[in-house]
Amino acid sequence: MDNTGKNAVEQYPSDNGWVIGAKLNTGIKTALPGSFNQFSVRYGTGIANGGDNGNTQTWRTYGAPDAQTQTYKGAYSFTAVEHVLFNISNRWSLNGYAVFTASKGGADSNDKAVDYYKRDIFNKKSEFNTGVRATYYFNNWFHILSELHYGVRKNGTQDPASMVKLVLAPTIVPTAERSVWARPHIRLIAELSRYNDEAMKTLYSPFLQHSGAKRYGTYLGVRTEWWVF
Repeated sequence: MDNTGKNAVEQYPSDNGWVIGAKLNTGIKTALPGSFNQFSVRYGTGIANGGDNGNTQTWRTYGAPDAQTQTYKGAYSFTAVEHVLFNISNRWSLNGYAVFTASKGGADSNDKAVDYYKRDIFNKKSEFNTGVRATYYFNNWFHILSELHYGVRKNGTQDPASMVKLVLAPTIVPTAERSVWARPHIRLIAELSRYNDEAMKTLYSPFLQHSGAKRYGTYLGVRTEWWVF
């Protein structure tokens, strides 16, 4: 950064980091093929800790730099992911997941610290998300998706903010394929969420930021989803 920022107002020293990860993929025999269990872990350090906003991209550095050296030496981010798919029958598929992340920036603080832009940001966090999605194949082109999701995040020394969400999504599948991977999808979505006290108090979700502090949140909408690759 010291070379690329020669003409910048602020001057920062060069920094480095490294990242390592592994995934174990195990096939599961079920009535329909394609079932599996996947478990993966990732660990990043330094400026490559990559734990910002729930993402694991190496360049999304989490936290603030050390106040003296202005580097991310000692920063880390650990992520573990469990992902399982059971194609139970010609009518049902179950897709379960769990993601745990723990991240810390380069500053000493376990709460907030000042970043390059002089902002006071959180320097340590932990978050856990888990859920299960059930897909019912009413016929080849009409599927009913339902999902139960739980997410919790602790920023610094604050109390954990959590949410439980229930989703029901009748879905049209133009390719007429009985698979959780079939795309495109045209979904009518209905969601009901319940927030804990910390999430309400801090207006932790976009819904709460719009509606104000509420225990329950609702969402109705239509979504189209397809994959290029």
